[in-house]
Amino acid sequence: MRKKLSGAAALAGGLCVVSGSAFAAPPSYPLLCRGGASMQIVVNHDVDRNGIPGATHMNIYFTTAAQPGSVAEPGPGECVWLDRTFRPGEPSVMWIMSPNIEFALQVTGDGRVVVDGSGLRLNVEGTQWSAEANAWQYLVSGVMLGELFTAHVYNESGRVMVITRVRP
Repeated sequence: MRKKLSGAAALAGGLCVVSGSAFAAPPSYPLLCRGGASMQIVVNHDVDRNGIPGATHMNIYFTTAAQPGSVAEPGPGECVWLDRTFRPGEPSVMWIMSPNIEFALQVTGDGRVVVDGSGLRLNVEGTQWSAEANAWQYLVSGVMLGELFTAHVYNESGRVMVITRVRP
């Protein structure tokens, strides 16, 4: 019985952190990254029984840099802690989720992302253009354009780095 209650409590605690309730997220730390061709973005949606999309989830896969950010900026497709290198077993994927954001990238037949005078054609839907939408734009632009970007993250059980905020 104790194992079942512990598991249920852990599950409930995890849901509370993700849903943004009164439970505080663990402390997060800045991760300095440089986008590039080897970095990968994977986006998916929760879908209800009627096929209606819900929250959007975005994973960003990266390579860990060999030197701390205090020594050298990360190379293309890499992320690094400012004060140290990654420890063995630390995840090389970061994750963000929102019920307010849905977006699409416009891609040509040869795999190029469409860019116009305002930058990447990131179509934010289902919300007003907001600070949250700007945060997602910042992450996607950094990855796709090979720019430096910062995501504040915490390690969720050795599985994924959860993004709590972006920018330095």
